[in-house]
Amino acid sequence: MAASKISVELLVDIAHMGRKGDVLEVSTAQARNSLIPKKMAKELTTELMKKRENDAKRAKEQARMRLEQAYEIQKLLDGKTIDMKLKGKNGKTFGGISEHEVIGKIKNTWNIDFEKKDVKLPNKTHIKTLGNHMVYLHITHDTLAKIFINITIDE
Repeated sequence: MAASKISVELLVDIAHMGRKGDVLEVSTAQARNSLIPKKMAKELTTELMKKRENDAKRAKEQARMRLEQAYEIQKLLDGKTIDMKLKGKNGKTFGGISEHEVIGKIKNTWNIDFEKKDVKLPNKTHIKTLGNHMVYLHITHDTLAKIFINITIDE
């Protein structure tokens, strides 16, 4: 007599079986005696399968929308120049421009939010010298905007 199979979703990583979130076909005995009682897996009903499919479709649609917005943001920002001032005297500057100041200026000018990890300053340090500096903005993993920061002295 052949053992019947049941679909389960793993709730934890199980060696030689699968990772958390994987859907597997296991024997009914294994599911009922071991996996489900130990809360290592849950049985997949037709409703749960439909919910998983709908969630996957929704996630794919949201990713597509984010990507479309990313290209619009890239077109808007790419090549723009932001003027910023540093305190200074006789050609020497006091302090520097950090990622937070760049983020604040972009937020005030274009109403676009970035995180600190998305702003790549030259030499990976604060900008402390006068002139133009190229800064990269990572919008998504494959979308990049290049802006210029023009630093002048505020005496």
